[in-house]
Amino acid sequence: MRILDIGKIGRELTVLLEEDDPVEEDIGIVGKDGDLIGVIIRKDAYDFFIRKVEEEEDRQDLRTVEEFHASREKNQ
Repeated sequence: MRILDIGKIGRELTVLLEEDDPVEEDIGIVGKDGDLIGVIIRKDAYDFFIRKVEEEEDRQDLRTVEEFHASREKNQ
């Protein structure tokens, strides 16, 4: 993860990030043509996202191990 100090970002973004009771919405960043080019998510949403990614990685690792064991049984 790349880190930016809050003192080095624009005032509008700082206000959105420092809301006392933030709306459960991500902050979208659009380019000059209006296309979405990035998203800033709240820390709790980030933590949830990372946890889900790690859970899926664990499931994939387990499938790989099971497939390996199954293939070894077939080869014997």
